[in-house]
Amino acid sequence: MNADNSRAGGAVLRSVDSGPAAVTPTLGPGRPQGTVLHRTAEGRWSRGPRPLTDLERKALAWDASCARARSVARAVERHLAGHAGPSDVRVDGDRVRVVLRVDGAECWTRWRAYFHITVVGEGGRPHTLVGEGERDGVRVTVVAHGAAPRRRGRRPFRVGDATYDLASPLRDAHGDVWYFQGCRRPDGMPLLSLDGRPERCSLANVAAHLGPLSPVCDARRAGDRTSPPEPAG
Repeated sequence: MNADNSRAGGAVLRSVDSGPAAVTPTLGPGRPQGTVLHRTAEGRWSRGPRPLTDLERKALAWDASCARARSVARAVERHLAGHAGPSDVRVDGDRVRVVLRVDGAECWTRWRAYFHITVVGEGGRPHTLVGEGERDGVRVTVVAHGAAPRRRGRRPFRVGDATYDLASPLRDAHGDVWYFQGCRRPDGMPLLSLDGRPERCSLANVAAHLGPLSPVCDARRAGDRTSPPEPAG
């Protein structure tokens, strides 16, 4: 190593010695020009790989989850290739959304088994059900058009991690009772009215701002009514 290279290498080390990384020159024909060092938890320099930060680990985990979702979506698309009727498969981050046509209760039962659907609610359109399940460890939302109607008596609807029965009045944390009378937003979110009043609020907002919500099993506890009054107008 000549004097100029020696002086240059020493200057590089002195300039970065107080920082998080240092570069040591490795001179010679066909060899890299430097080696990146990093500080260890003990304050020493190390040539080994730098430990990942918490943010980097989360980013890698998210990328892996999204990759699994894309893989599952491709597998579902291949499975749907032999399915009669229109269908659509989309990836939303680490989840998959499937829209398909279902003809009859038997067909719907098969799809429920395929997607391991455990929660089913009514969609925003007639004869539409929305199922929440998973496939190969990836969460899948299935929108089934033409699905067989659910048995009467319960009308479950999922908001976040909670499922509410729209067939029962819902009591909020303040003791007020909310009713679902069949009205929904364009995206399918149920709209509730307070004790039959004409003003309506989405189930999501009621749960978020006035929850927790609990079902009123006995209608007489909600004002001795067997059903809520129709809204004015």
